[in-house]
Amino acid sequence: MKQALVLVATLLWMPAAGYTQELKRNYYESYLGVGTGQANLRGFCKAVGAVAGFSGTCDDSNTGVKVFGGYKFNRLGGVELGYTSFGEGRADGTLSGTPVISRWKGYGIDLSAVGTLPLGDYFELFVKGGLTFWDVRSTTMTVASGEINDRGFSGLVGGGGTWWFMQQAGLRLQYERFQKVGDSSVQVQTNIDFASLNLVGRF
Repeated sequence: MKQALVLVATLLWMPAAGYTQELKRNYYESYLGVGTGQANLRGFCKAVGAVAGFSGTCDDSNTGVKVFGGYKFNRLGGVELGYTSFGEGRADGTLSGTPVISRWKGYGIDLSAVGTLPLGDYFELFVKGGLTFWDVRSTTMTVASGEINDRGFSGLVGGGGTWWFMQQAGLRLQYERFQKVGDSSVQVQTNIDFASLNLVGRF
């Protein structure tokens, strides 16, 4: 009876040990990614339209760039460091009859906690949340030109999915919202929505 119990325990332990090794091999991993996408500066055109005497056009959507790297502590969680170019908001027109050009652009460096849900061998979903250090610049050109620069910290939330089309390479589609970037010193405070497609490598 004792030998039978030892045999059963051994049979149960062997696949469990193999599964643990498989998790370590596949999920205790570092990764790097780069991509591009659409940035939407949600408060920019609203702020421009509220300026008394302004008449003209405004564009709050532009192309941005994303670079990131991370480390998974296990198959479900890890940390990620990223850089995001927010693109540029543009307003062109007149202010009380005087020609005016306005530009608002910046970037963010973020640190996030990431939760991952694997869906088989080729797909995974993830959510993320963290903190962003932002640097934004507002430029206004009329008869005289001026440029204002400001920095600060804001929250970040996001999510998306990855398709691993090769063992160590995949495509990541993700959405991120950077909360309350900028302030009155650079004329606009805005939430920035950034949707991007990224090439990811893991090792």
